[in-house]
Amino acid sequence: MITRLLHTRYRVNDLEKAVSFYRDVLGLKEISRHSSPRGSTLVFFKAPGSEEAIEICHYPQSGPVWCRPT
Repeated sequence: MITRLLHTRYRVNDLEKAVSFYRDVLGLKEISRHSSPRGSTLVFFKAPGSEEAIEICHYPQSGPVWCRPT
């Protein structure tokens, strides 16, 4: 179980799939969601008992997010 996070931003290609993972698999609580003036959607999560947030950003206009396999 995650017990503490520092503020971190992750940019994702599929917002709802990412939200489902952080909420349903990791057990984090969604604390807010909004759209920025530039067109990105931001979703913030907290771990139980933590004051720090993790930010998920969906910003399709900037192109796809790439992950290099290891």
